[in-house]
Amino acid sequence: MKQLLIINGDPEKTAATSYLIQAYVKGAKEAGAHIKEIAIVDLIFNSNKQFNNRVTELEPDLKRALDLILWANHVVLFCPVYLSSIPTRITGFFDRLFMPDQVFHPSQQKVNTNFSGKSARIVSILDQETFEYWKQDKKITYLSIKRNVFENCRFHPVLTNTIGQLYSLDNDYSKKWLRKLEAFGSKII
Repeated sequence: MKQLLIINGDPEKTAATSYLIQAYVKGAKEAGAHIKEIAIVDLIFNSNKQFNNRVTELEPDLKRALDLILWANHVVLFCPVYLSSIPTRITGFFDRLFMPDQVFHPSQQKVNTNFSGKSARIVSILDQETFEYWKQDKKITYLSIKRNVFENCRFHPVLTNTIGQLYSLDNDYSKKWLRKLEAFGSKII
């Protein structure tokens, strides 16, 4: 059975993000996946790394989040992008979890960043200004999470989707994305 972790990175838990998540989950449930969800905004942790070269203890919520990532075969991050950048809470979440000292195993004297066998998807939801920039150059800021976190830790494949601002969930553009995410969920990709 495929084990799926949904990470809601929306700091406001907007209805649009919730509907996109629900569409993905619906497809995954139909495929028989075991699904767990976390919302970064609900976690209690310091998003700033305090010490550069010292191991810092993870807060209980971050420990649970790391355990869920280790449990999952596939991780899906729903990530809003505002004013051409992702919210700092999301970057802080990944900085704290995937800094080398957080995945360091003292008994092995090496950094274990090998999450081989796991796959990931990043679904970025852009605000209007960022969507206009994206249409011009097709570059977006979630690439730092894709490359520096997921791919660097050997998640493979790491798929991405870029969704423009959803003004309404009743228009054709929104309905198209809801159908696509449900299809991705049914394939658990």
